[in-house]
Amino acid sequence: MNTDLKNFLQPIVRVVAATLFAVCTVAFVSVPYVLGQHPGDTLVDAQQSGPRHMT
Repeated sequence: MNTDLKNFLQPIVRVVAATLFAVCTVAFVSVPYVLGQHPGDTLVDAQQSGPRHMT
């Protein structure tokens, strides 16, 4: 690979990787917080008060 091209692409790839890491970290923390549980956890019937209408 041409050294000029490598020197041009390395900072761009680092910025994209750092941004992607930050977005994934925020999503990993905020999604379970908003849902009130981990997305993979099963729902416990005792927590539900009964059928709800979704409107």
